[in-house]
Amino acid sequence: MEMEVLCNALGNKTRYQLIKAMKEHTIGSCCDRIEFFENGISVGDVVNFTGLAQSTVSQHLAVLEKANIVRKEKREHWSCYFLNYSVLEEFLKQLNEDLSELNQ
Repeated sequence: MEMEVLCNALGNKTRYQLIKAMKEHTIGSCCDRIEFFENGISVGDVVNFTGLAQSTVSQHLAVLEKANIVRKEKREHWSCYFLNYSVLEEFLKQLNEDLSELNQ
């Protein structure tokens, strides 16, 4: 896991708010390819949530996917995005360890 890549991805206010909203289940999905229990989103869901252009949303999701914070699944013609909880948990663990070292 590259901490710099994760920090860069989460250091953007829009991407951070998007991850937070996904974690808190505050982005509803209108995509009939995603079941409620999956807590996934589509690009259109993020466009509706943020008001940003589709191309901008796609760029943000690409950065998050490259950092492995979200994973993308193709379902027919749709791209569905899901949080990668294991990467986020490992990131927080590493961050806590790094901060502990600074405090010694």
